[in-house]
Amino acid sequence: MSISLVSFSCGSDDDGDGGSTSGSGVLVYGDTEYQLKSGVIEDYGEYSNGIYNFDISLVDSGLRIVDGEAVPTNDVFSGVYFELFTSNSQDLAEGVYTFGNNIEGGAYSYAEIIIDATVDEDYDAFEINSGTFTVLDDGSSYEFEFEGTVSNGASFSGYYTGSLVSVDYSSDLGRSATSNATKTKALFN
Repeated sequence: MSISLVSFSCGSDDDGDGGSTSGSGVLVYGDTEYQLKSGVIEDYGEYSNGIYNFDISLVDSGLRIVDGEAVPTNDVFSGVYFELFTSNSQDLAEGVYTFGNNIEGGAYSYAEIIIDATVDEDYDAFEINSGTFTVLDDGSSYEFEFEGTVSNGASFSGYYTGSLVSVDYSSDLGRSATSNATKTKALFN
């Protein structure tokens, strides 16, 4: 799958603060802790027969809505991103999602840790290559736990509890997704 996670959506043409989320959590990457404050859940709809794609981005910054996109309020921010697959068409199903190459319910196929992203797109991204993402609660408030390792061998772990900005891209794709589908992420793109 080709996923564009090269630049962050940042800008100064603020459309207001609608869509702010309230949450708390922590991302531990190596020996450093990042306090997670907000996040986004993106609904990409049905990926293949009965399998639905939801993406989660969690950051150590507040969020504001700019031109219909969730944008971190801090000039420098860090976070974590997961591309998750579920058999639930409405939301992420509660349970443990494991990393792997299979596109099936209860799995994630791509994830990364983003460290010290700036508005000029200068940041470090570390691809996650093993681990789990657990959905303990879904709906108007979410509770997640996650852990694993990244491509450079460092470990990560964390949790998040709170609301998320919800973005529905399911009708925008106009596709029956395949393994080589290209899509961009609203927060980490």
